[in-house]
Formats: sequence, C-alpha cells, structure tokens
Amino acid sequence: MQIQFEQLVREHLGRIRQIARRYAAAAAVDDLVQEILLRLWRSLPGFRGEARVETWIYRVALNTAMTNVKESIRRRELQVALTARSESGQGLAAGASPADVLADFMRGLGDIDASVLMMYLDGLTADEMSAVLGISANAINVRINRLKQKFTDTYID
Repeated sequence: MQIQFEQLVREHLGRIRQIARRYAAAAAVDDLVQEILLRLWRSLPGFRGEARVETWIYRVALNTAMTNVKESIRRRELQVALTARSESGQGLAAGASPADVLADFMRGLGDIDASVLMMYLDGLTADEMSAVLGISANAINVRINRLKQKFTDTYID
C-alpha cells in the first residue's frame, strides 16, 4: 500500500498543492498539503475504485480544505488571510504568463467556481465534478460556460 500511495502522491502532488494554494494562506499551504496527504493515506484502504482516482483525490482534498477553512473562520485567521491576498493581487503586468493570467482569474472566483475550473482544466467530466461537489452535472456545465464567458470578457480583446 505504501508504494501505491507514493505513486499516487508523485502523480497528483501538483493538483493537491493547487487546491491547498486556493484554500490556504500562503504561510499555511504546506500545512494544508500535509493534512490532505494524511487524509488521503487514511482513506486509501477504503477507496474501492468506483470512481476515478482523480475524483477521489478531489473529494478528499476539497473536503479537507473546506474543513480547514471552517476552522480558520472560527479562529478569525481567514479574514486576515483574505485581506492580505486581495491586496497583493491587483492587476497584471503586460506580457504576463498564462499561469499568472490563470492565477489572477481564479483569485476573483468563489470557492465552487474555482473548484469547477480546476477540475475542468484537469479533464474531469461534469458527472465526476458533480460527485465531488454535490451539485448536478447540468449546473456544472452551466458554471463552466459562464466561467468561459467571464474569462473571455475579462482577458480577451
């Protein structure tokens, strides 16, 4: 099982870090990544393979991240983190990289839309996203179309 988990981490660490960056303050990203990895390790024996590995990872990672956010709200750390985050990300320089443009776009999204966008970019289907987020596949498709339009309106001349 350890070898299987190490392989899983090697293949999906970037996805896990992206989720952690979305839901945690910069100073707490590594802690959230560790918490996600711990929860993945603990839930690996119960993974039955009924869904794709990516879907399972998103479900565990997003649930862990959401729990982390709820705890931060209780401690009032989230308010400080959001304030600092919004002050640091104003505007893009000319010639910004695609990664910078994507990061800027995601900063302006709510948690659900950001999660949908990350899963969409990773190639998950609407049904798989629905299983992770608990909203209908039709609602996922509507969100994707709106995200595409918002991106086009904001970044395409």
